[in-house]
Amino acid sequence: MKIEIPYFSFKKAPKTLKEEWKEAISHVIEQGQFIGGETVELFESEWAKSVGTSHAVGVGNGLDGLAIALRVLGIGEGKTVAVPAHTFIASWLAIKLTGAEPIGVDVDENGLLDLEKLFLLNEIPDAVMPVHLHGAMVDMPRLSKWAKQKGVKIVEDASQAHFASVESKYAGAWSDAGVFSLYPSKNFGAIGDAGIINFHNQEYANFAKSIRSYGSEISNKYFHKIPGVNSRLDSVQAAVLSVNLKYLSDWNRHRIKLGKIYSEKLNPNFNILQSEALNSVRHHFPILVNDPTKVCNYLLENGIGTDRHYPEIAANTYYKFYNKEPSIFKNAKNITERVISLPISQWHSTSEIEIVCEILNEGLDSGKIK
Repeated sequence: MKIEIPYFSFKKAPKTLKEEWKEAISHVIEQGQFIGGETVELFESEWAKSVGTSHAVGVGNGLDGLAIALRVLGIGEGKTVAVPAHTFIASWLAIKLTGAEPIGVDVDENGLLDLEKLFLLNEIPDAVMPVHLHGAMVDMPRLSKWAKQKGVKIVEDASQAHFASVESKYAGAWSDAGVFSLYPSKNFGAIGDAGIINFHNQEYANFAKSIRSYGSEISNKYFHKIPGVNSRLDSVQAAVLSVNLKYLSDWNRHRIKLGKIYSEKLNPNFNILQSEALNSVRHHFPILVNDPTKVCNYLLENGIGTDRHYPEIAANTYYKFYNKEPSIFKNAKNITERVISLPISQWHSTSEIEIVCEILNEGLDSGKIK
């Protein structure tokens, strides 16, 4: 029997869940309001309460969410934002969209913002953007204490850490603004592009609502007080997200369970990027190998899908875009050159993950991969 274990596939989603999506979408169609309105407001309220903030503002995608959050906090021309060198490029592009200047900081051995290097920067940034990568969180208690002392704003890029927590406090609730991409393959995703920003401050939330809708006054869409953008969460996505929110905790528990199988059954010679000690919600399961192309091809030949998060240093990709000299980020370089991500999702079975472990271990034992 041929093995087929995709990296991620919506085809594996339960039929009962898809029926719930259809019912929710049908309700939106019957209501006839596709932008904003009751369905979006209900989801925003549900998500804010779930994360532990007072407000949440739905937007079109995670990139827009980061840029809007920065603008709300007064970050723009002449301001600087510290951001990890190793992340998805959106973290860097969002800063550029505001006119601010990103300051690259290397990551630690887990791929997370290196706080020691951040604290040693010659220049105190106006803001910092910790990225909770692969489902694991930056040390937010420590970062929050430093930021408060230095007067530095925090925008959490929590796009890979839905319901991840430190000291019983969720990602997105530690900061001035917590931003989540709700892209379909996330732990908590829509069925199209979507994003959301969490705030404790009502004025910030109102400002974000204005920016996301052309800069309009909330009470009068034809009166514009600032230059805004068009980045609104639509009602269809909000309806689906309200369905998925009911299952997020269970989905995370399953992902964590699959992560433990990898941690226990993979040959110890495989270097797992983030250990069990980090309490990750396992958005990705990255390992470091000597020849990622060879290992990915080996797995593909055996019917197993993979991905790479991420094969380029985001900082140097950004510098390339704007004709700046690349920098040396030692840990980011090591990770990007060696990383591959193994299949993991709320819809993969334990037996599938065990098969991936068996095939990887067999490849190592036989010398087919190193």
